[in-house]
Amino acid sequence: MALLMRGRRVELLVASAMTAYVFLCPFAKVEESFNMQATHDLLVFGVRNVDKFDHMEFPGVVPRTFLGSLAVAGVSRPIVSILQALGGPKFWMQVATRWVLGMMTLGSLVFFSDGVGMRFGRDVSRFLLLICACQFHLLFYMTRTLPNVYALALVLLGLGFWLRGKWQRCVFLFTFTTVVFRGDTIVLFAPLVLNMLLSRRVSFFRMVWWGLSSGIVSLILTVLVDSYFWRRWLWPEGEVLWFNTVQNKSSEWGVSPPLWYFTSALPRALQMTALLIPLGLSSLLPTLLKSRSLHDIAWAFKTAPIVDWSVFSLVWPVFVYLGLFSFLPHKELRFIFNAIPILNMGSAVGLAKLFRNRSKVSKRALISC
Repeated sequence: MALLMRGRRVELLVASAMTAYVFLCPFAKVEESFNMQATHDLLVFGVRNVDKFDHMEFPGVVPRTFLGSLAVAGVSRPIVSILQALGGPKFWMQVATRWVLGMMTLGSLVFFSDGVGMRFGRDVSRFLLLICACQFHLLFYMTRTLPNVYALALVLLGLGFWLRGKWQRCVFLFTFTTVVFRGDTIVLFAPLVLNMLLSRRVSFFRMVWWGLSSGIVSLILTVLVDSYFWRRWLWPEGEVLWFNTVQNKSSEWGVSPPLWYFTSALPRALQMTALLIPLGLSSLLPTLLKSRSLHDIAWAFKTAPIVDWSVFSLVWPVFVYLGLFSFLPHKELRFIFNAIPILNMGSAVGLAKLFRNRSKVSKRALISC
């Protein structure tokens, strides 16, 4: 374990697991089809031959933004060019672009984990990545060309700036993500804004100015770029919100019970690491774990607060986010991707407390011998 925690070995482990998922399951589901096809068309036809793009003939239920596909295609271009020069099959273009998207999202995850390390210690950031490597869903979906994954990459960057106290950058990234990729990101963004306002880190008027200016710039960008590719004036995410929220047509794809996220989605995504979250949110539980007598237990209840506010103040917005999402009838795990890294942060803090306390208990036992 100590060897794994040194340097950037944990990042290499996470990257290896993610890469394995790309090659073990290289094919796409229907939800990924638009962004995958858009990336293909950008790489094959370029930005000037829009009439040859697949979406001109098969537009789908609602229009989607091209900004994510443009970013992935741009970064993938050198790799795809090499594969084409070597005479590789066209299918490897899909594998390459999927791997590039995964590495971009992984970079955001590492940025977030480094921010966690600045706040709670390097061991917590290492444990966070180790927990992510042990889970399946997060790393698997990081390579899938879903709007939720593009949003996740930006949300992780925003959370990384949030942990570093870079409030303006955090607000810009969350606003941009909400306007361009996933309007439901505001369900997580709103509690974070409330957290910043209640802690008096940012004034109300400054927050309004940051939000409005970021929103206007993001809206102009997506309207100009996507109107070019769709050959009509439109705001893609606005039409998605109208379809899902106002017309409430998302429920046509199936409905789930109100507590489905808590009883099915999160237990599958977090696995046994969910048991560490209460330990991370509490100051009392770790103290009880190192107690060796009734006197120690009584002292723990006297001195250790039940809630570790340094952790809870960062995690409570996610519980609000999950609670609000539970009111929507149509539920999918990909809708709550943004919650998983923050919950893993709580688990990582809990795991770090276990290891720190274990060290103290071991030293005490050694001295007593």
